[in-house]
Amino acid sequence: MTQAEKAEQFRALHRGPVPLVLPNVWDAASARVVEELGFPAIATTSAGFAFSLGYPDGQHVSRDEMLAAVGRIVASVQIPVSADIEAGYGDTPEAVADTIRAVLAAGAIGVNLEDAMADVHLQEERIGAARDAASAAGIPLVLNARTDVYLRPAGDEKARFDDAVRRLNAYLAAGADCAFPIGARDPGLISALVGAIQGPVNVLAGPGAPSIGELQSLGVARVSFGSGLTRAAMGLTRRIAGELLRSGTYNSFPEDTIPSPEANRLFEKTGR
Repeated sequence: MTQAEKAEQFRALHRGPVPLVLPNVWDAASARVVEELGFPAIATTSAGFAFSLGYPDGQHVSRDEMLAAVGRIVASVQIPVSADIEAGYGDTPEAVADTIRAVLAAGAIGVNLEDAMADVHLQEERIGAARDAASAAGIPLVLNARTDVYLRPAGDEKARFDDAVRRLNAYLAAGADCAFPIGARDPGLISALVGAIQGPVNVLAGPGAPSIGELQSLGVARVSFGSGLTRAAMGLTRRIAGELLRSGTYNSFPEDTIPSPEANRLFEKTGR
């Protein structure tokens, strides 16, 4: 399958009868585990990249480091890969376009681009530049446009709702394919957003959020998990290491720990 065909396949998954579920990955091993389970596509987590490389979250990973991680994941799997490019690694539309060209060269077919509460018109220009760069490369990039309105609890609920809807509809009109009001978790709020946003909606899920089935009933098109899986893996590591330190026993290793032969088999085809 060509890169363009993977992009079209990924776009179609946003309009299926069930939500597109994306357990976000942070390295080749987590990507292969997700692919092996049968998921049709993969999205990366910028926070997961950051933690794995020794940085805090918040675009502290350089563009080159992000691209290297994305490239390793793309080389390890056969399914479409969407890259979390944070705020685009530059303030200007030109900088975002440069990032898009590099992400496509790494083999990804989609991106998650956050607004960091930038001026709406500037973000529209950045999204337009991303779309133009992808079109020039002949790849129908799938762009998930994120707004951070619900990460910044300022203003009353109506004002925040109106701002999120205004921003996300503007981003869709500028060329985005999916709208991501990160931080919206209440079922009533999600339902209202889905009704007001003029395109597919992505919701960040995890413990305490509605189930996939509930999100489907609310009309959600895409469900992602951010750094949730990364942090769960970190938590398991802490639990195992803590037991080793305290008692020298191994009971915290889960029964489904992947055996070495199976782990090796995941990478036999890639040769990595």
